[in-house]
Order: sequence, then C-alpha cells, then structure tokens
Amino acid sequence: MDSFLSAFGPRPVIRPLHIALFTLVSLWVAGAPVHGQPPPEDTSQKNRIDSTTQQARPDSSQYGVVWRPPESPERALRELASINEAGVRALRLLNVPSTDTVFARADALGLHLLIDLPVAYVPTSSLADSLSEVRPLLSRLRDLSQRYESIRYVGLATNVNSTRAATCDVLQQWTQTIHETSPLRTYYVTPFSSSTDRCAESVDLPLLDTRGVEHPVDRWQSWTDATSRGIGALGTWINPKSPPGLQNSHSPEQHARHLERALRSLLDPPPSTPPVFVYRWQDRPTPLLDTRRYGLHPSTGPPRPAGNVMRGFYTGTQRVFAFPKGTPPTAAPHVFVLLGWGLLGLLGVLYARRPFARETAYRYFAAHGFYRDALQKERDVNSTVNILLLTVAALAVGMIASLSAQIIRAQPSTVFILEALPSDLQKPLANGLTAPAMAGLVVGTISFLLLSVWMGFLILAARTKSSFSALQGLMLVVWPCWPALVGMLLALIAATAPPVAADDLGLLLLAGGVGTLATVTSRVLLDYKAVSGLSWARVLPLVLPSPLVLVLGGMVALILSYDLPLSLLWQLAAHS
Repeated sequence: MDSFLSAFGPRPVIRPLHIALFTLVSLWVAGAPVHGQPPPEDTSQKNRIDSTTQQARPDSSQYGVVWRPPESPERALRELASINEAGVRALRLLNVPSTDTVFARADALGLHLLIDLPVAYVPTSSLADSLSEVRPLLSRLRDLSQRYESIRYVGLATNVNSTRAATCDVLQQWTQTIHETSPLRTYYVTPFSSSTDRCAESVDLPLLDTRGVEHPVDRWQSWTDATSRGIGALGTWINPKSPPGLQNSHSPEQHARHLERALRSLLDPPPSTPPVFVYRWQDRPTPLLDTRRYGLHPSTGPPRPAGNVMRGFYTGTQRVFAFPKGTPPTAAPHVFVLLGWGLLGLLGVLYARRPFARETAYRYFAAHGFYRDALQKERDVNSTVNILLLTVAALAVGMIASLSAQIIRAQPSTVFILEALPSDLQKPLANGLTAPAMAGLVVGTISFLLLSVWMGFLILAARTKSSFSALQGLMLVVWPCWPALVGMLLALIAATAPPVAADDLGLLLLAGGVGTLATVTSRVLLDYKAVSGLSWARVLPLVLPSPLVLVLGGMVALILSYDLPLSLLWQLAAHS
C-alpha cells in the first residue's frame, strides 16, 4: 500500500506554515518587540484534529475505473475528459492506447495509469514464454514512463493460475527485472480467493477481480493483509432483457445498488481504503455473453444508474441513491417444469394404457431374466412405445443440458472460464448459454443420433451370427436409458430450488452424467451378449461406437486440439 501511495504522487507540503515559522524566527533573531501581543494560540489540539480528519479522508488518487481506450484518438480523448469529470483519478487500461496523446492528456489531468500487458488466462507452463513475447511492448512502456508521469504500474498477467508456486516464481522474476530497469511498479489481477492465491508477494500490488461476486468487500477483507491489495474489477453485470427496477435480477438498478453498497463499504469510513477500479467504463462492442453487460455506459447513450453512483462517490457529491423498485415480470409457468411434468405424464399414460409398457417395466426392473428372454425371442417388442421412449429419453437429456446451461450462466465464474477458452470455442458455448433452449435441442438431437448409430452397429454385429431385428436393437438401447429421467428431475430441482451450492451442483451433474453414460453402456452390452450369444471378444469392441466413448473421445480430442489449460479451468471453476 505504501508503495502504491508513494507511486501515485508526493505528499502535500504545508507551505504557509513554513513561511509563518520562518517569519517568527526572523523577528526573534532581529530582536523585534513582541510584547503586548496576545499569546500565540495553542494549535496542537487543532493540528491533531486536522491530522485525524486528513487520515480519515479517502485518498482520491485511488478512485479508479477499468477502461479500454478506443482506437480513434479523438474518441479516446473525449472519453478521457468524461472520465476525469466523473471524479476518476486512476485508470486501469486493458490495452495500450494507439497514440501517445492519451498519455500526455492523462499527465495534464493528473491521472494515474495502470496498464495491462496482453497476457491473460495463460497456463503456468507458458507464462514465461508469453511474457517474453510481449517484451517489446514492455520496453515501450518503460520508455513512455520516462516521459509521462501518469504511467505508474504495469500489469504482468490477468487471471493466470496464481494458485501455483511456479506462477509466482515467474511473476517475481519479471518484477525484479522491471525494478532494475525502470521506475515502474508491477501488479497482476486474480479472481482467486485468499485461501488459494499464492502470488501476492511476487508483485507490488495484487488486484482482485470481483466481477459478479455478491460480497466483493468481504472477498477483499478475507486477506490477512488486505490493505496491501486492491480491487482491480468491481461490479456486476446487467442483463439487457431484465425489466427495470430493484425487484428484477440484474437490472440496471440492481447493478447500481451493488456498486453503491460496495463503494460505501470501502469508502465510508476509509481507515484503509484500497485502490478501487470499477469494471468497466463502457460495454464491450461485442459482449462475450449477450446477457452480461458490465459497462457504466452502454455503447451509445447516457450513463447507466451505476455510472451516476460512481460519479457521486468519486466526486464526493452523493452517497445515497434512490432507485425505483419496478414491477417484477408476471409469474408465468416455468416451461421446463411443464415439459418435465408432461414427459412424466406421457410415461404414466403409457404405463396405464399399454400392457406392453407395464409388463416390460416389471420384467426389466423385477425379473430381468424374463426381459432378456422376451427380447431374445422378439416377443412383445412394441415399436411405437419404444420409439416414444427413445424420444422421451432424448428430450430428458436435452432438458438436462438446458437447465445446466441456465445454472452455469448465472455463476460469476462462467465469464472467467469462457475468457480462458480459445476464441473458436467461446462463441458456440456463449451462444448455448445465452439460448439454453437451443442448447437443449442440439444436445437432445445429438443424443438421439448417438443412440441410433450405436443401435445400428449392434444390429449389424449380431446379424453375423443370427437374425437380430431393428425392433430388438431399439428395445435393447431404449430401456437402459431410464436414468435420464432421474437426471431430468435432479436438474429441475437444481434450477428451481437448489438444495446445495452451485459448485456442488455442478460436480454432481458432471459426475452423474458420466456415471449415467457408463451405467447405460454396461447394461446394454451385458444384455446384448446374453441375447445375441456373441462372445466377449466380439462384444467388447462394440463399446467404441457407444455414446460414452464417443462423448469422452470427443472431449479428449477437443482438449488436445486446442491445448486447453485444464488446471487453470478447474481452478477458475472451483475457486473463483
């Protein structure tokens, strides 16, 4: 903290007091008569009070905002003037401006700049190489810092895996190198909590990324030496589809209230105010998630309510804000709940009206040997009911995907995970999270096709020894899929009334999905061997075209193709 304050400018000097003291000493030395004058006022108590007041007053040089300077110099200077008028004294730049005029104007306005290097979400093994690649940019910033006093800090990395000691070593080495060659100080931005982040001592100023965190001040205060850390990204997001008013989730008013509460906790009273950077000045031109807009200003138009909140706090003109409650949206029936009950109702009708459904269900769950016997002899193989059951299973899988997308979309860590992925994967996954119904339709269709393809392989392999019809293959793969209905019910509970934390739900759904695929695959192959009479040497290869292997194999191929940072992704999902 001391290094941050000292880097942000010299301490003020009370020059009038020095002049008065010099005058009195000169008169005393010259023997000037001072008799008859009133005794000097005892200002010690007053000075102590003024000193206390000055210590309690927040250091406005720490009032910051995150800003991405536009490419156009004219527009960048206009935005810089607006930022200065809002009381902002420090800027965390997400990119280096295209022209030096921005630095010159920042100097004239007395602003302090912290500039991120383009090193973000890099795995530990590649961090040193990534920093070496941006060495020319770092050299340019060193030269610029000699000419422009506003350039104070350089951000070595953003949201890297600072839970590993190897990452800390790299950051510390680069910090020492920068200290030896320039007056620049270093920082990094981390989304991790105090219990997992290990690199705070490797740089001059660790900054916490608290985007979307419900209680960001608590996250900052959880550090044992919180005063030596800052908040590099403070704020939550706006859903443009949310109706206005405090009663509606992620509305502009809720966005503003979140910022108001956080700034009040940080600045009133400010015994140890950290550097604070509100995220962010303006929306991204193309948001990664269309349901998440973080900007204090939209791409065009007047500021959002949160922009007025920041201006009020930073200029010292307003601390309390009133926002309309608004009207919550009409409580319409939950589409997925209705669809889930509809599928269960369809199964109930089939069970009540179709003897085949009742008898096969009893055989499958209570007398599995009779189920295999009926399947082998092709008795009671009803194509209509089995096709309906296959469709129900695919719809259930699609609902699980849709509800999981809704749960994932609401988590603060989702944006970190998306930003850590390659650009080729970001867009399709973001589209799936933005439109969960479409994601469910795609996943349900894929599951239907995977089961159909696997069924074709099973039929062809069995016909090499004896007759095996398509109806037998359909019944063989459909009935073991009943766990999909259980997964659908669990997903409905998780999306509407979650009994446990979101992280635990995510692990439960992931483990449950893999476990269900493994259970279905083993059950189908065991029944297939008993019905077809094939040896294990010919049955085991048929696991290769199964949905389990195809899904897991596709995931492995994806990881290898894009070299995904699994360790970093896991830490972001579990600890951010």
